[in-house]
Amino acid sequence: MLRLDITKLRKEAGMSQRELADHLQVQPSFLSAIENGRSRVPDSKLPRIKEIFGLDSFDDYLLPDEEFTPGSIPPHTHEIPPHTHHEGGDSITQLLNHLHDLAHRNSPSSSNPELMARIDFLTQRNDRLSERLDNLRDEVDALKAENFRLKELLIRNNIPFN
Repeated sequence: MLRLDITKLRKEAGMSQRELADHLQVQPSFLSAIENGRSRVPDSKLPRIKEIFGLDSFDDYLLPDEEFTPGSIPPHTHEIPPHTHHEGGDSITQLLNHLHDLAHRNSPSSSNPELMARIDFLTQRNDRLSERLDNLRDEVDALKAENFRLKELLIRNNIPFN
């Protein structure tokens, strides 16, 4: 993975972190980690970055290749699956699945039933919380739409509002 000065690219384009994260289909927190040097840009995102910023090469935006020690969370857990991009993505589920896979690979379920039960409990809890979060996001979207509709009515009727 290249070490790119994403902050410089983004600021030159007058783009916010959230806007760029949306364009790249990653979590804003992951983009922040990239900009702060805690993570690197995944190779799979390089063509999209070139497209977004209209670049032929990254030569003007390369950072010195210093010693890099990423955290224990693999970068792919920060990506938003394409089908959930506008729903906010679910990197927590991906992380839990990753941990679940590691637990099964490193320790058969029969050798540590307490661990497997805990992982299953946390996975189910995360699924419930993710569903609740999706419902809350839907409610927020509906309230924003209603707010916008009401503001339009006020404007059409020349009624001042703050």
